[in-house]
Amino acid sequence: MSQIVFYLSLLSIVAILVLSLLAFVSENFSFFPPPSKGSWQYKTFWVLFRLMFVGLLYLSYSEFSPEPLFGSQLRYFLWLPLLALGFGAATYISAKLGWENAHGEKGGLIVSGLYRWSRNPIYATSLVGMIGWGFFVNSHYVSTLLGLWALMYLLAPFIEEQWLEKTYGDQFLTYKSRTSRFFGFPRSLRENG
Repeated sequence: MSQIVFYLSLLSIVAILVLSLLAFVSENFSFFPPPSKGSWQYKTFWVLFRLMFVGLLYLSYSEFSPEPLFGSQLRYFLWLPLLALGFGAATYISAKLGWENAHGEKGGLIVSGLYRWSRNPIYATSLVGMIGWGFFVNSHYVSTLLGLWALMYLLAPFIEEQWLEKTYGDQFLTYKSRTSRFFGFPRSLRENG
């Protein structure tokens, strides 16, 4: 059963990556961010993402290794906290951003709070959570899916920035020039320090 779930989850995340890359290189095709909440792109993305995520949860339970990588001390005192803090922070930031913005709808450009330090704090904190998750579970299936999910989150900002430039124009370009992609000091703080 684990192998079937793994391949369904793998197919889902690969489909998201391929569709996203097609949208990145083609001016005539869009996928993410979706053009609207009712679009096929929105529905397809969320069906595929949920299939991958539910499969990942199942595999994390069914393939949980009794032999932790680097010892049980790190499993419970480093990897589990990274998992919880990373995804906890990503969930909190998503709620602060607004679910519409977090899911690719136009809800206004947010440039304050954590968005002063990172243009993509949800992705950055999720990546921390993925590292913790992978080491905590210690499964090849889980690590493979998390690696592809991480790749998606590393590529997504490049894809989204095209949309953000079209949608918010000079406002986004000014923000982009002052703020790091994943994490860094705002340009105004760097110039004053």
